Amino acid sequence: MTRSPNHLLLALFSILLSIMGLDTSSAKDIRDKVVSETILDEEITRFCIQYCQGNERKGYLESLVIEPMNDSGRYRVVGRASLQNRHVIRDPFEFVLYDHTVIIKALGTLNPDNCELSIDNAFVENDFHDIFKTLLRNHTDVIGRVEKIPDCRRFLE
Repeated sequence: MTRSPNHLLLALFSILLSIMGLDTSSAKDIRDKVVSETILDEEITRFCIQYCQGNERKGYLESLVIEPMNDSGRYRVVGRASLQNRHVIRDPFEFVLYDHTVIIKALGTLNPDNCELSIDNAFVENDFHDIFKTLLRNHTDVIGRVEKIPDCRRFLE
């Protein structure tokens, strides 16, 4: 099945922000739990296969941090994904032609009462020639989107 750039971007940010973790009183990185229980890494990998460059390109989740927001019962979510653009020449000797990693940071708010996730903002850092910033700008319907996350409370244990 072929996925549109818009679908992939929505999937990346929706999944990146949708997986919530433990109910704590301070910020907590739940990356390992998310990677083990979801397809988030697969979605980031698919995104990078389509948009990253090089014969050793790689996309992965760096961190996913949740933090309770004041007394509202909601959670601030900050996800950080790395998209590595890397090309290695192996013959007649090994040489790294380029190795450049773009960081996508997504910010959101989860309401655990109704499992609605609001994607509040997204930023692109270390973007060579603004390629990924342009991609994000072309799909502005991602920011402000509200998604219903099925069974979000399963991540609140």
